[in-house]
Amino acid sequence: MPTIRVLSKENIASAITMRKAVDLMRDGFIALSSGRARVPLRMNMPLEEYGGRSLFMPAYSPDHGQVGLKVVNLSPDNPDRGLPFIHAIVMVSDAQTGTPLALMDGESITALRTGAGAGLATEVLSRPSSSVLAMFGTGVQANTQLEAICTVRPIKKVLVFGRSPENTEAFVKRAARRFGIKATSAEAPEELAEADVVCTATTSLTPVFVAEHIAPGTHINGIGSYRPDMTEIPAQTVAHAKVVVDQREACLEEAGDLIVPISRGDFDESHIHAELGDILMGNVEGRTNDSEITFFKSVGNAIQDLVVASFLEERARQEDLGTEVAL
Repeated sequence: MPTIRVLSKENIASAITMRKAVDLMRDGFIALSSGRARVPLRMNMPLEEYGGRSLFMPAYSPDHGQVGLKVVNLSPDNPDRGLPFIHAIVMVSDAQTGTPLALMDGESITALRTGAGAGLATEVLSRPSSSVLAMFGTGVQANTQLEAICTVRPIKKVLVFGRSPENTEAFVKRAARRFGIKATSAEAPEELAEADVVCTATTSLTPVFVAEHIAPGTHINGIGSYRPDMTEIPAQTVAHAKVVVDQREACLEEAGDLIVPISRGDFDESHIHAELGDILMGNVEGRTNDSEITFFKSVGNAIQDLVVASFLEERARQEDLGTEVAL
């Protein structure tokens, strides 16, 4: 009788490290840019009555012989209700037979793979000596961004830019305790100039910093904005940066950080230097000097979920993790 393996947040946390997740992102982005993975544009369904939206993200990996589907529900009012902003599930099925193999908590997979994707981009595009991180946002995504950047670079200090003093202080304390680094709440926008790496993990509709505060040689990860009307990064910064994306088609459809300035004529689509997978395959150069600004724009891709979920499904069956349910 076929069975499906159900994995909770706790199961996922015990089965995979951030270093492993970063390495899996390498496989996923190469598969995406080489054309081996099949990833349709995600379906974005607004829920006007509640101010939220549901996202449906399918992917097929011939390398794994599996199909993945993630369903994400975004509810902006949830933090005020004491609930997560994101609820999600990930399902993995056998591609040949269609048999469902696993059902997993999608919130933790989303946070893990998003952080790992930015971690991989940072490993590829930032200066190896990068030691100061600036973090915009203090939520779940910001936590895994911090973990991933600390995994790939010798971070000694994190400057935290948050809207809520209470949440910012809590984030600062967690960062210092967990990673043994100096963590401080930024007191002035100008402090951003100290940063070697900048991560934005917010839902802001407008840029969260000004271009003048970005120092030469900085690497930026923009992972918060996922709609055409959302812009975390100033257009001037994008215009002067080497822009690398997770998937060109998806970013030109969804990434306001690119769509808005392109629509204004600040630059055109050719300003996108490459997909990250192209750089990983050696088809295109990444950073070429220590003074250029690099910008990784990601709207999230279902192949990231699938490579992580496929690893977890195999590990779970090997180690009898989670709950096995008969179909």
